[in-house]
Amino acid sequence: MQSNLKVDFSADMGINAISIIPTRFEYFEEPSAYAEKVLGYDQSGRCCYYQHAYTITRDVLDDDDNFYEEATYHEMLTAWLLDSGQWLSRTTSRNDTVQSCNSVMSPRYELIQSRPR
Repeated sequence: MQSNLKVDFSADMGINAISIIPTRFEYFEEPSAYAEKVLGYDQSGRCCYYQHAYTITRDVLDDDDNFYEEATYHEMLTAWLLDSGQWLSRTTSRNDTVQSCNSVMSPRYELIQSRPR
């Protein structure tokens, strides 16, 4: 799993996009909450990569009076530690309760002072 995360990281960022590259990853998952988190650490053990994703669901009743779960909102936040000490954060979300072609929003980028939690 760790080698796949390194490949995904390199493909997502591009080889020369940043200079702090994670060498080790930790993966956390909470299936009942549809949530996961990935932390990446550099050679000195400092956290330099963060990603979380979660999905909010609701119970829906179908025509046969059976309940099922339906996704209503999904968010993925990815952040990279920059040489300056700031974090570059990218948030992408999708609101499935809105019935339009624009339910997937463009990524939102921002510089933040500390790692997301």
